[in-house]
Amino acid sequence: MEVKAINTAGARVGDRIVLSFETASLLKATFLIYVFPIILLIAGAAFGQMLAPFIKLSSSALSVLVGFAFFFTALFIIKARANKMAKKNAYQPKITKILTKTNYRPAE
Repeated sequence: MEVKAINTAGARVGDRIVLSFETASLLKATFLIYVFPIILLIAGAAFGQMLAPFIKLSSSALSVLVGFAFFFTALFIIKARANKMAKKNAYQPKITKILTKTNYRPAE
């Protein structure tokens, strides 16, 4: 498997290594990907439910429409944040330990 990681241990191609992630960063990313869209979906559905009597539409239909609008907005927010987060070292895996070294040398 290939993964782009910060090489703090001085590993080389072919070495068996240990990758680590910062727990706080991993939890933030997990929240952003899994929980945030659900929260916005529920908030949108509730907003649509409350807004329906004023627009004189079916509360169920408006609840679904606004809920999905908020959900897709969450996906766009996630995409924008993911690009910024990917550039930060805190959100990238780090090579912390070399388990076994190899004698691999690339052809010159």
